[in-house]
Amino acid sequence: MFSKINEKQAFIDDFTMTAACGILKWVLRTNGKSLQDEVIPSRKEKEEKTAICMSDAKINNHGPARIVPEDIIVTALVACQFHLYNLTHEDEDNLICAGIVDRKHFISDYYRVMHHGAHIQNSDKYVDYCHQLLRKLRRVNPQLDIDGEKNIWISKPRNLSRGRGIRCRNDLKDICSLGREWVVEKYIERPLLIYGSKFDLRQHFLITDWHPLTIWFYKHSFLRFSSQPFTLESLDTATHVCNYAIQKNFKNAPNRHPNLPEENMWHSDEFKEYLCTIGKEQVWDSIIIPGMKKALIQTMKATRENVKYKKNSFELFGSDFLFGENFQPWLLEIQYKPGITKDTSVMWKIVPPMVEDILRVVIDYKDNPNCNVGGFELIYKQANYTGNGILSKEKTFRDLKITTISDP
Repeated sequence: MFSKINEKQAFIDDFTMTAACGILKWVLRTNGKSLQDEVIPSRKEKEEKTAICMSDAKINNHGPARIVPEDIIVTALVACQFHLYNLTHEDEDNLICAGIVDRKHFISDYYRVMHHGAHIQNSDKYVDYCHQLLRKLRRVNPQLDIDGEKNIWISKPRNLSRGRGIRCRNDLKDICSLGREWVVEKYIERPLLIYGSKFDLRQHFLITDWHPLTIWFYKHSFLRFSSQPFTLESLDTATHVCNYAIQKNFKNAPNRHPNLPEENMWHSDEFKEYLCTIGKEQVWDSIIIPGMKKALIQTMKATRENVKYKKNSFELFGSDFLFGENFQPWLLEIQYKPGITKDTSVMWKIVPPMVEDILRVVIDYKDNPNCNVGGFELIYKQANYTGNGILSKEKTFRDLKITTISDP
């Protein structure tokens, strides 16, 4: 949140560290190695790959002057090593110094590589170092893979909704020029795609009480697609912001896959059918649903003491998720009073029964806990709430286990 000085500085530090990790990833990719790949390419393959990259640098930048010295790799390695030490306090003997001294120069060289196609000299010498360090960072940073290399961030006006004002940016000076009324978050550069297009998922859930916290999860959800094929070469809104209120203003790209919906929306049942066609039907119940429930429960637990709540009231929320290439769901944001306008065939299928099921939960369940609650599932209820902000126990309905809590 740019309204807070310390958070703006934290963003600058995060941007710089993401750039350092991006350089290490570039070294692996350019030399034919990945974090998943344990096979070191042959000398001939390295030379061929390097020749191609050198050729691209000359074509894109008009000559060999657009070659960045290998110092940028050393700087990135040092910064990542220090960052790893801050997270784990391990490998102290390998610590060289406290990170990047000349941030401006480092970022300038980083842009030459990532934005303008420059090549880094002698990068093949550092493949093993980069690989080992990234593997260590990956163990303590679960978002390392989805961060990508290009340091793209989403900027959002604090008080607007329905996707208004959202932009993708990848220039530190440009982002820092934004005023106090902006929120910035890291863009997922390697999302799960369907037929080459980006999508997100809107998942509704219901809070019927904050004290004790009571969360109901709706079994039906919907996907929202971009109207354009996914690419990081362009940061335009039509490609990267899946909100229906935004996408309805664009024409679907003529080169989109024919299996994508014309109205850019799928019911979750259609998503499950798609997962079956690619042989991944098990991930819905084993990864996607448990991951979304966990994210919502933990988020609501973290915020419950700050909510102004009136007894005998309820709130419907809309949570937006993106997925990594491994189907891991990542919570983007939670919408207060989400729009439920029936402006597509999918919304007509979801909204009327959901509204009816809300009444079942809010009215019928209160007098009859065994009543039919339709598509809602009780996934969390705080047990034995004392009324003074202290929990003695909590119950998670996913596994019906009682867990003792030792601190508030």
